[in-house]
Amino acid sequence: MTLKIRILLLIFLSIVGLFALNYYSDDALEEANSTYIADSSVATYQNSWLALMDQEFDAKVLPFDPEDGAIKFFDIWDPEFSSTDDLDQNALHLAIDDGNVEDAQEMLETIFEDALSEDQISFAMVYDQRGFQLFCGAGLYLAGVDPCSASAQPDFFLNFKGYFDSMENGSSRRLIRITDLDGLAPVSLNDSISFQLKNIDGEGIALVVVGRNVVEGLEDFAENFEIEFAVGMGQESITAYDYFDEEKPDGLESLIAAGQRHALNEEVYKYSFIDDATLTRITSIPFSKTERESDLRLIIFEDQSELITSLRETQRYAEIGWFVIGLAVLAIVFLLTRTAFNRVLEAIAVLERMGEGDLSATITSKSGLFSSRRDEVGRLIRAIENYRAHRLESEEQRIERGKRRNERDEIMFQKMALLADKLEGSARAMLLEQINDMQGELNAGDEESREKASIEMMSRAFSSMSDEVVALISARTNELVEARDEISSSIRYAARLQNALLPKSYPGDITMRVEWRPRDLVGGDIYFIKDFPDRVYIAVVDCTGHGVPGAFLSIIARSALDKAINSSSYQSAGDYLTLANGILKETLARADQSNRNEEGFDGGVCIYYRHERTLEFAGAKASIFNVTENSASEISGDRKSVGSTRIAENFMFETHKVESPQGAFVMLTDGITDVMNAEAKPIAFGRRRVLRILRESVNITPKNLVDNIMTSVDLYREGEPLRDDLTLLAFSINAEEEIEGEESIGNEMVTRT
Repeated sequence: MTLKIRILLLIFLSIVGLFALNYYSDDALEEANSTYIADSSVATYQNSWLALMDQEFDAKVLPFDPEDGAIKFFDIWDPEFSSTDDLDQNALHLAIDDGNVEDAQEMLETIFEDALSEDQISFAMVYDQRGFQLFCGAGLYLAGVDPCSASAQPDFFLNFKGYFDSMENGSSRRLIRITDLDGLAPVSLNDSISFQLKNIDGEGIALVVVGRNVVEGLEDFAENFEIEFAVGMGQESITAYDYFDEEKPDGLESLIAAGQRHALNEEVYKYSFIDDATLTRITSIPFSKTERESDLRLIIFEDQSELITSLRETQRYAEIGWFVIGLAVLAIVFLLTRTAFNRVLEAIAVLERMGEGDLSATITSKSGLFSSRRDEVGRLIRAIENYRAHRLESEEQRIERGKRRNERDEIMFQKMALLADKLEGSARAMLLEQINDMQGELNAGDEESREKASIEMMSRAFSSMSDEVVALISARTNELVEARDEISSSIRYAARLQNALLPKSYPGDITMRVEWRPRDLVGGDIYFIKDFPDRVYIAVVDCTGHGVPGAFLSIIARSALDKAINSSSYQSAGDYLTLANGILKETLARADQSNRNEEGFDGGVCIYYRHERTLEFAGAKASIFNVTENSASEISGDRKSVGSTRIAENFMFETHKVESPQGAFVMLTDGITDVMNAEAKPIAFGRRRVLRILRESVNITPKNLVDNIMTSVDLYREGEPLRDDLTLLAFSINAEEEIEGEESIGNEMVTRT
């Protein structure tokens, strides 16, 4: 199978794959869209229906509520309200409490007459606490059984006492179903409010139930959304046509059955789906907020046949369009591939002839719809033409090089012959023999052999010069070795000097442990301790750079720290670091007015005042860690470097005070946190890892803290070389009873590498 056929087959299979992928993606998208539309339909209908019910309830039924209703009814339900001076309580309550049914009925009819006649409410019922009906009034326009008929039975009447007692704490909204015991009229569904009437002693004496039939609201809802509906009650259902004894539209019963089957099969009563037989969306939502969906639900039927038919036609046209485009693409690719491969085959034939030495072969230039000198094949053809021209030019250059080589060799032979004439004896004979041998090699063999012989002859002529060069290189190498040894000796001596500047002893009332490791023999890190009778100065600094430059700067920094001390009066840590900053800037300015390299140091300083038992800290891009038995915390310094030209003239470093310092304190340079592991993409040791080690340390003595951190650092870097100098200093302040009678000289606990 040729490459052209394989490419065409691959393109064909790719197009088929794209068709299949598009088909399956359309199916998945359609399924997701159907799910979204179903959820959206449920949410839309549910929110709209419940909002409509709430609106009708709030406007027409809620006004009768004794607590949240209309103001005009407050006095009617108030047991202490009296409309006449001869009574000390509400006449309605008194009539009910005394069992005067006729007076009670007359007053209740007056209360509900307007609301019933104006169709504001569908019914009003009043029962005494025994369940005896004191009053029942019904509206003129009813849907379903008449609530006041002898055969009407409200659902709450089956457990009247429980229902009556449930109203003890206030009114309750509920959907009440009223059933016709004779079975002649459909069940009546009413959005109702129920509450107790209480006497002046706070005892319930009657139950008031006011409700409005929801069928009118259902009709408004169906008209607004242009839908049909049914009310599902368990496995039964009822429609608006049942209420008004009208003939149901064709297909409504089958749609109701389909909705009921779906609920039974899926065991869900809140759903939305398309009935494939009628292209109708069937949606089921809760009928009210107080009823379970399985007991009472609203089933909605929306005709979507026109929309679905339109979508299916659009999808069919899209599939046809995809098919036509795919065939067109395949045809164009076939023509393009055939044209391109024919031109490539012609180029291959020309290359084969050029490989055989025939440089006269050329490629026919073609241009058309599927070929151009600017496309990839055209660029290949131009490259072959350029290669042919280069080969022709190289052949001409080879002939020219042969001529120049012959002239050069002739001159060389003449020089060697002149040298041979000046020699005598065997040396002359040997040189003449070499000339004859080389002439024989140059005249024999092919072009490559003659070129090699010419090069060999020239190499012999220059051999003596190479000996001189070798001797000169050897002498220069010895000089470099001596210079290296002298520099190494000087650096080792500088390391001894830098070590001599480090503290040799510590205050007796402070336990210390120090780990000091310069990256090279000398480094830019340094720690500084100065002890006075009433105070102790402690500093850990990281000077700019490392190696010899860093070491020189560390000496200048130590001098600035020493000069900044004011032992005669109180000096805060911030004042001390600020003064050191000024001294260092002044010192560096003498050598470099602009300090363009921003030399200086980062670090922290502590001053411990013995009598006040106060520890003060100030930091320049540095922190101090306080470790206690239960925790470890970090005190951060300012984000400025000492000696930097970017610091304002009036800048003061902040002082952080620690009263009655407890536990251990740890100071370090960024050489600790910048240690890298041995991964391909190394990660720094980091400040968080230091904090975790300090928090997890059981023994918080300075020695143990330093040993824990350094052990973790060495394990973390896995033998990788240090990238920077590192210094780690931990100290703790001993209690006064621990140092009584001791001299102010502590044990030197320091590791220097």
